[in-house]
Amino acid sequence: MITCNVCGHLNDLGALICENCGSDLSDSPDLGGFDDDDDD
Repeated sequence: MITCNVCGHLNDLGALICENCGSDLSDSPDLGGFDDDDDD
């Protein structure tokens, strides 16, 4: 689930805009929380 930063609504994975308020979800911390540059 992707949490909207504006209204807190839980959206389905893959959503690009919040289905509740229409805000852009591309800056959500729930989206793509992977660091491919990590050399661990």
